Amino acid sequence: MNSLLASLIPANEDARLKALDRYQLLDARSEKVLDDVVATTASLFRVSNAMLSIVEKDTVLVKAPYNLPAPIERVPREQSICSAAILQDDTTVFEDVEKTGVPGVDLTLVRQMGLHFYAGHRLRTPDGLNLGTLCLLDGPPRQFTPSERTLLSRLAGMVMRLLELRRTLGAHAGATSSLWEIVYRAISEQLERLAALTQRARPAASRQLSPAVALEASAIVSIIDQFLASTLQRR
Repeated sequence: MNSLLASLIPANEDARLKALDRYQLLDARSEKVLDDVVATTASLFRVSNAMLSIVEKDTVLVKAPYNLPAPIERVPREQSICSAAILQDDTTVFEDVEKTGVPGVDLTLVRQMGLHFYAGHRLRTPDGLNLGTLCLLDGPPRQFTPSERTLLSRLAGMVMRLLELRRTLGAHAGATSSLWEIVYRAISEQLERLAALTQRARPAASRQLSPAVALEASAIVSIIDQFLASTLQRR
């Protein structure tokens, strides 16, 4: 293992990798509910790119990508900012990676894609293992406010609820596919309402989320999250 990659390995790496097997996430097949959540997130924050990242042993899987500059399925772990983000408990933000750099990460690919801004929040299992991130990327540098950090963390928690439900049901299992469809239909209307918030309460030229919109969006996320939690409890 090279020294750069070694600096990105968490202390619980063995348990983390075993958890990845339980969640059956290591393929790049499109799943509409995950694609819609990521697209809604990108629209809400008005960033050009977003994705779920799943940090594997040596690579990072790009899952549910939204509008990435290049069609990438996996990147070397040492070239992904998400590898650094899973080491953190809080939201990871680099408002301008060219100015600050990212400790332990080779930014060659990020520079080639013309990206300067990154914000990601870890996807943490109920037993405390960080599998990856829900992350935002953008070309120009930008500020990321406390209310935006809070909302991104709420959205990442919601995604983890979805992944936990997916694991409980059995990914792509025929016997539970109908329930997964019921879940998707139930949250799709709320996702549409969440996406509609991007058209209100701030000028088109603004890239920042206003506190009022962040608060309302967070309330909608709470509704979705409560629905997912109750669905898991019934299983």
